[in-house]
Amino acid sequence: MVKKLESYVEYDPKNENTTVAVAMSGGVDSSAVAYLLKKQGYKVFGVTMKVWASGSPCSKIADLSDAKKVCDDLGIEHHMIHLEEEFKEKVVDNFVNDYVEGKTPNPCMVCNRYIKFGRLVEYGLSLGADFIATGHYAKIENDLLKIGDDPNKDQVYFLSQMKKENIKKLMFPIGDLEKPQVRELAELLNIRVYAKKDSQEICFVEDGKLEEFLNEMTDGKASSKGDIVTTDGKIIGKHKGIGFYTIGQRKGLGISYPKPLYVISIDGKKNRLIVGDNEELFRSYLIANKINLLGCESIKDLENIKLKAKTRSRDRFHLCTVKVLEADKVKIDFTEEKVRAITPGQGVVLYDLDGNVIASGFIVK
Repeated sequence: MVKKLESYVEYDPKNENTTVAVAMSGGVDSSAVAYLLKKQGYKVFGVTMKVWASGSPCSKIADLSDAKKVCDDLGIEHHMIHLEEEFKEKVVDNFVNDYVEGKTPNPCMVCNRYIKFGRLVEYGLSLGADFIATGHYAKIENDLLKIGDDPNKDQVYFLSQMKKENIKKLMFPIGDLEKPQVRELAELLNIRVYAKKDSQEICFVEDGKLEEFLNEMTDGKASSKGDIVTTDGKIIGKHKGIGFYTIGQRKGLGISYPKPLYVISIDGKKNRLIVGDNEELFRSYLIANKINLLGCESIKDLENIKLKAKTRSRDRFHLCTVKVLEADKVKIDFTEEKVRAITPGQGVVLYDLDGNVIASGFIVK
């Protein structure tokens, strides 16, 4: 075993008096966390969320059997928490409504606030856990949420809407590893799911079936056709429903035009797509609301911190300044460059220069 990885399975008797609930999905990351913590001497049990049980043919129902099997292999208790109703209300309904209104939602950020790092944390603690551990590639340092060491996985972007008070109850045991190292550990520990593929796309929608899912959930309203209009007001075609497009999209517009056109904005009230040149996608600022503070006490504090922002999980960092507009609304100005395809409904996450998450919100415009 590579020396760096050996420390992850070292037993420490001081851990014996600490109980950890591991959020178990049945994937390699959460399974590795359960194995590592038990090797390290912690008292461990697994908790799995059941969040979606729709009968829709377009829905993706997670196979949770591996989570139970991994717990059985480890000889630890496995608990299931049923959150179907809350998940539909908080996550799925919001997801569908955003698309119908012309936004591009981020269901993982919403789920992490209310469900995974809300109700699941409460449930794990109620069963006697001192901490909740997950397989996220993230860190906690000085009670701050911080990006992990895997450059391909900035998962704190999705975690940034969690409640501040829950951070002190969390553990991210693989936050300073990269995914290939986790798979190596899992194989060496003979974890049954070490080669299991990562989950992709939206956890409750069958891959490639978003259009059908939205139509089924809205009784066809999602497919309300409307005009495709250039930024100078010329109608050049019809779209098949604004929920099936996103800012910056070029392919799949179904129009013929002398030059490439991109979706510049989506007008939900008038049911229109506004298209234009790529250069029109670049913006020097954005407006965000639903501000969640993790690294400061007051929203006004954001105006006095040197910050960098991401407007999507795989975005790079953009230096910025913040101006508070209202009690729950800010303007974020990009100070060195304009940012492409800022998308209403997506999250914007603010980090300090050391990679700690200071705050997050949802893009309004």
